[in-house]
Amino acid sequence: MVEIMKRLLIMLLLCSSAHADVYKSINAAGEVVYSDTPTKGAEVLEMPELPTYTPPAVTESASAPATAEPTAAAVYSELVFVKPEDDATIRDNRGIINAELKLVPALRIRSNHRIQFYLDGEPYGEPGTSTRTIMANVDRGEHNLSASVLDSSGDVVISSDFVIVHLHRQTINNPNHPNNPNRPRPTPRAN
Repeated sequence: MVEIMKRLLIMLLLCSSAHADVYKSINAAGEVVYSDTPTKGAEVLEMPELPTYTPPAVTESASAPATAEPTAAAVYSELVFVKPEDDATIRDNRGIINAELKLVPALRIRSNHRIQFYLDGEPYGEPGTSTRTIMANVDRGEHNLSASVLDSSGDVVISSDFVIVHLHRQTINNPNHPNNPNRPRPTPRAN
């Protein structure tokens, strides 16, 4: 117990004055006494060097206020096509492709962010606020769909991956196609 008290006293003395000398002496009762005040017959104890901590230098970006607007790259975490799925086959004689996106978090309309859909790398329609669009009268064949969120200056904030779709439309050369000029016409019945 006495040893623990000695250590505790040494620690307290070290904490109270980091640069003060520590003296060890024996009092009249024969007890060992540690003090920062020298007394007759006290010896100076060699104390180990105290550990120090030097904080890293503060950079300009680290001193920015915590309430700063998040960077554009960090605004959205996900922009993916829900419909159509990649490598989907769509059969529609009108050439309609229904597209739907998942955007996380929701579109920042107050920041004037807009969604631009692309068909084969070309903008399809005007940028808008809906995560859905209907692409009409698309030629038959393979097409690439993509989308981007644009900020108020028209710069891309986030882009989706490409989705490939295969659109099947009945050819006008099909004998039963209503626009085929060579389509057989029903013959009138004789009365």
